[in-house]
Amino acid sequence: MSHRSFFIGVIVLVLLFSASARSQGPTSSAGSDESAAQKKKATDLLLTVAGQVDSLRSAQNRARIGSNAADALWEHDEKRARSLFAAVGEDIRTGFADADTDFEKHNHTLEVFWQLRSDTLGRIAKHDPELALEFLRATRLPPNTGLPAYLTDETEKSQELRLAGQVAAKKPELALKLGRESLAQGFSSDLFAMLATLQSSNKAASVSFYQAIVDKLKDTDLAQDAGATRFAFELANQFLPPQTDESIYRELIGVLLAGALANGCGKPTGEDDTEICYEIGSVFPRLEKYYGVRAAPLKRWMREAEGPDVPQYEIWSQARQVAENGTVDEILAFVEKNPGTKYELYRSAVWKAEATGDFARARQIASDYPNEEMRPAMIAEIDLQQKRFSTNPNNPASIQQALSTFHNDEERIGFLLESAGRIGANDRKAALAFLNQASQIVDSTKGKTQLGGQVGLALMYCTLKSNRGLSIVESLMPRLNQLVAAAAALDGIENNYLSDEEWNMTGAGTLGGLLTALGQNAGCFARLDFDRSVALANQLERPELRLMAELKIAQGILTDQPGPLLMFRETYRPIY
Repeated sequence: MSHRSFFIGVIVLVLLFSASARSQGPTSSAGSDESAAQKKKATDLLLTVAGQVDSLRSAQNRARIGSNAADALWEHDEKRARSLFAAVGEDIRTGFADADTDFEKHNHTLEVFWQLRSDTLGRIAKHDPELALEFLRATRLPPNTGLPAYLTDETEKSQELRLAGQVAAKKPELALKLGRESLAQGFSSDLFAMLATLQSSNKAASVSFYQAIVDKLKDTDLAQDAGATRFAFELANQFLPPQTDESIYRELIGVLLAGALANGCGKPTGEDDTEICYEIGSVFPRLEKYYGVRAAPLKRWMREAEGPDVPQYEIWSQARQVAENGTVDEILAFVEKNPGTKYELYRSAVWKAEATGDFARARQIASDYPNEEMRPAMIAEIDLQQKRFSTNPNNPASIQQALSTFHNDEERIGFLLESAGRIGANDRKAALAFLNQASQIVDSTKGKTQLGGQVGLALMYCTLKSNRGLSIVESLMPRLNQLVAAAAALDGIENNYLSDEEWNMTGAGTLGGLLTALGQNAGCFARLDFDRSVALANQLERPELRLMAELKIAQGILTDQPGPLLMFRETYRPIY
């Protein structure tokens, strides 16, 4: 098994262990003296971090750390949090103004700041939707930046509509305002998602918005606006009573009827080949229901029953639901009807089959996976999962027997860590024994395998509330500092670790991934021993890494949610 497969395996086992992590969380109530004292320390630490954000040279790091700190500080010091969010906006505008002549670096910078903007917007929206709208409009991407098409497709209007969706439940009047402003700029498929969100969160607002859309369509010459025509028919086919108000829906059908008749679609023969004539057949049964005799001339356009076209956003919404809640057969049936989802859903079907112990079915699905190059790796992973599935972590003998069949240390380490995760919630002693055995193997390895194994062990020990996890991190600190210094010296040769002479937190390479894993899970160590965790963070030699570690320690206490541990892989998402 490759290093990548080993790391991905560890990700899976740590996520499986998340339930155990939660059960091992703090037993003190939020009102206890111990909990209150710890939260006071965390708040003080967070204020210290916030006070040092301006000392960072990198706008990227200031925005990332400032955004996280502002979110965590909001309930404790709203004024300070607002100030931090304003500063983040300034840094994002700085990032968008990047003028690097290196096309690849320029695009990467824009992508990073685009993601920082999106994440910050979500954080602000939780606290103050109006402020989120101000932030969004104040940080618009300048024109002609060269940002890749797959990002620029997400237009400013789409961002505002997404924000409207985020705040629809709490601020329906703001969501409706944003929807109307977007509608004033034209008919966009983004409006459908907005309408669907309002329907699920505020019925009155959704009815009002639907009426506004129909009113605008009444003032539109459908024959002269193909985009509006397609929009109107999609609306009529996707949002029907009782999903929407029937009287307004009848108005919509009336708009389509009037448009079709005005453009000659009711003539027995002739030049009536406009788009609206071809489309009118998709709603003819409803034309006939509401308008009877007036609709009769359009009957010749009626289609055979074939069901309405489903917009892409709805297909992917359905795909997510069937992946989460469907059986293997239901997933495969969905793929057959929607072939464009096969890359994602075939994987879900494989995992579902594995979860039920049907490994033969999992292999059969994997053998049909569209990407032939990935099939061998998928089948190898199924073989490994079957081996794991066949063992009983409550039976040490079966674990040791299975362990003897693995081919290398990476597989043995991953298997022991996973076994500890599977049993940790019910038998801490046995889980620790598995970790101790894995530790012996890790000690006999070298290089990336050893370093990755040590971080994995530290995280798993932490979930079992064992101080050995902190001891491992403590022993790693000198080596991590050396590796960070070496990586900084080699910056740009294999990976870009630095931005404005600071570590950029993007998780690039194995080292970046290890630091990301430790940073994301600093809260676990903080809940185990806050003061010792802060002392360990202070051993990081680069100030920006130290600030990020302290931030994550404080967040881990103030959020009071242990959550799942996140392990590392070959490529990483930044610590946003």
